Amino acid sequence: MDLVNKDYETINKCRISDSTELVKVLDLGVQPLANSLKKKQFEGEKKYPLTLSFCEKSSLLQLNETIKKEILFDKYVWVTSTSSTAKNYAQTFFKNVTKDIDLDKTNDLIIEIASNDGTFLKPFIGGGFKKVLGVDPAKNISDLANKENVKTVNDYWSEELSEKLLKKYGNAKLVFARNVIPHVSELNSVMAGLEKILSEDGVGIFEIHDANIIFNELHYDSVYHEHLCFFTLKSITYLLNKFNLNPFNIKKSPISGGSFVIYFSKKKKNISEDLKLAILNEENSKINQADSWKNFALKVKDHKDAMKKIIDNFSEKKVIGFGSSARSQTFLNYCNINEKNMDLIIDNNPMKQNLYSPGTNIKIIDFDSGISSKPDAIFILAWNFKDEIIKECRSAGYNGEFIVPFPNKPKII
Repeated sequence: MDLVNKDYETINKCRISDSTELVKVLDLGVQPLANSLKKKQFEGEKKYPLTLSFCEKSSLLQLNETIKKEILFDKYVWVTSTSSTAKNYAQTFFKNVTKDIDLDKTNDLIIEIASNDGTFLKPFIGGGFKKVLGVDPAKNISDLANKENVKTVNDYWSEELSEKLLKKYGNAKLVFARNVIPHVSELNSVMAGLEKILSEDGVGIFEIHDANIIFNELHYDSVYHEHLCFFTLKSITYLLNKFNLNPFNIKKSPISGGSFVIYFSKKKKNISEDLKLAILNEENSKINQADSWKNFALKVKDHKDAMKKIIDNFSEKKVIGFGSSARSQTFLNYCNINEKNMDLIIDNNPMKQNLYSPGTNIKIIDFDSGISSKPDAIFILAWNFKDEIIKECRSAGYNGEFIVPFPNKPKII
């Protein structure tokens, strides 16, 4: 590890196999942290390299830079409940889990790692489960969850915390972590803690942005400093097996533009037909090869060029964005889209409003103010919520065009 700056380290080995045989595949330049929204438009900000490498031993695609976790997560601005898609999916997730796993409402402990505001735990509480616990490192978010009567421990999940919770609550029958494991810099401690607290007959669930979808639909906007790992089934299985955990089922999730939900346990179970098929499809895709990701990098450059042409065509029109998501910051900074060619960005999260996007200096505003500014075009930055956003804008009387950057080629609707 090369300590270049007190805020980050450059990693020269695979995060899960420790192999030093890494293949560099993508460089997205020097970028600010995706969630480092600014109070003043042109105030100074720190920027860091944003590069990816591939490990041929584990098939892991990983970020080469690790920002200190306290900088990224001690205070957080994403609140799950601001997305109706996420809230609706929380109900689906609950129904799937309670159908797939035999859970006792009175005695079985359910834990969510990085539970945010408790949106995905609330269905369990509402369904009558008595032992439900969240763990989240962001004090502002965990305070919010506790106010909503979702019991939440304000801490980073680790082997040490797991041991404390084990003494206090006993083993957990269900532990789930949604869109979390790819963010973790201390994977060994996190996985060891999960292995310790999970009961012998328990089930763990990871929801992870699918590297297959990132690859096939060119989601390079999902690469930002919080996302340290991009997992395929092969690489997540490598990690689980390292801690004597065995995947046995898979489901799909609509979150983050497409994720997979992998079920695993200590005891080896029969592998579901869905998981067998997913493994076969992945083998045929050649995604677990370095050359495939090198080709991905070439397509990323082509996408940037195509995006520049569209923005140039709208240079005489008023364009505003919708959705100041973390992923949009990578895209905006890489494509050099800033306050000169995008007037404003709508975001429904009050915690982001009246701030400015990092690096690109675009003011973030509320929905009503954005629509009343009478834009000629709305650039859907949070494109993974495209249908939800279009419906909201049309209902408010907006009749103009939408620019949608992903998946694959940018398009105008």
